[in-house]
Amino acid sequence: MLTGILCLAVFLVMAMFMYARRISALLALPIMAFAIALIGGVEPKAIVKDVLSAGSLKLHSAYTTTMFGAMLAELMNKHGMARALVRWVAEFAGDNPYLLGILLTAVTALLFSTLGGLGAVIMVGTIILPVMLSLGIPALAAAGLFLFGISLGGMFNLTNWQLYTDVLKVEQPTIVSFVVPFALILSFVVLVFLAIELKDRRNLKFLGLGSALLAGLYPLLDRFSPAGVASKEPVAVSYLVAGVALVVLAIFAALRHWKKSTDLPGIALLTPIIPLLFVLVFRWEIIPSFMLGIVFGVLTTWSSQSINLLTRSIIDGVSNVIPAVLLMMGIGMLIVAVMNPNVSDAIAPIIKVVVPTTAVSYVLVFALISPLALYRGPLSLWGMGSGLVSLMGKVTSLTSQAIMGMLMSVGQIQGVCDPTNTQNIWIATYLGIDTQAILRKTIPYAWLAVILGLSLSVAKGFVPW
Repeated sequence: MLTGILCLAVFLVMAMFMYARRISALLALPIMAFAIALIGGVEPKAIVKDVLSAGSLKLHSAYTTTMFGAMLAELMNKHGMARALVRWVAEFAGDNPYLLGILLTAVTALLFSTLGGLGAVIMVGTIILPVMLSLGIPALAAAGLFLFGISLGGMFNLTNWQLYTDVLKVEQPTIVSFVVPFALILSFVVLVFLAIELKDRRNLKFLGLGSALLAGLYPLLDRFSPAGVASKEPVAVSYLVAGVALVVLAIFAALRHWKKSTDLPGIALLTPIIPLLFVLVFRWEIIPSFMLGIVFGVLTTWSSQSINLLTRSIIDGVSNVIPAVLLMMGIGMLIVAVMNPNVSDAIAPIIKVVVPTTAVSYVLVFALISPLALYRGPLSLWGMGSGLVSLMGKVTSLTSQAIMGMLMSVGQIQGVCDPTNTQNIWIATYLGIDTQAILRKTIPYAWLAVILGLSLSVAKGFVPW
């Protein structure tokens, strides 16, 4: 028991250091992995070979996927696709603050299903936030909408899915079965957030219409149950669709080359949808879907500089996600350290006492302690929680699906509210407000999303009654 307490003490000490910004997660995770393995009595040879060496490669699929996603995101950035899409929607929405806010949040979600990193936040934010402010949306409400949009898009970011697959061994159909309805739930929370924050009773009709639309969509998404998408085999017709599309796009690119076109055609704005389409509908693997999206983006914007732009996008995209790759290496080390029999046997008794395993306690306890996802805490898959959640599935009766549902639910508090997020810091600085003010403004709504997400996990049968 003493060994387990000391291991958890290492978690807490590192949490305090990260909270005080004395150390970054990039350094904290490997240090935690080494210290916990040492305290747990793991042999030095095993620490070097298994924890440090094999651990750094454990999530290789996740960070390889991240690199391909970054290449596509950088290609979109260099061609100005995100800016064009935002401006088109802003013109289409007119001057109604509520409709404009909702549409721009939807565009943000669409973009961040592919984009990622602070650079993308700055690129999109410098366009979206001034548009919101110009129509009278308060700065704090605009900040909240933008963050909810980023979080909503992050749920469909395929690189994040790979991390759940690698850490929890949750299959892609199960992830889809939770993400799709949870996206509707988070969309409802956004509708409520804006209706309350704008303080205009006339927006209640839009809230009602939007809620009715989301409720009507829910039954149509039944086919995204695990049984409905259980087959891992790609849909046969998808190869024909991809082949025909590539031939047509090649002809389109040849015509652009012949005409020496340099404009951005409207069809290019579909680029971020292509990977999602082939993963969700045609059941392709994530990396080939990203590759197809890259080819689509290149061919639809073809010019004499396309090869050079593609090359720079590949190099710059990979460079942009190096911090995320290093973070995943640290996560892999921590997982291997915690899952070592010496360590897991020491921590297991504490985990068994703390972690709820029935439906009611699952919702109540995790909703109550969800702020522990802040500051890369024990409920954050992108922080110290990466080791603990792996252990949860081993020593408790909670299924991997239940742990995934919990992490995605409580992750809304971390993704939207955390004052130490780089996007929160930049948004607060750009708008001239305080990160703590963003936390206070958004946490009630994020907490609502947590409770509804945990309830959805129970409704899906992930947790026994």
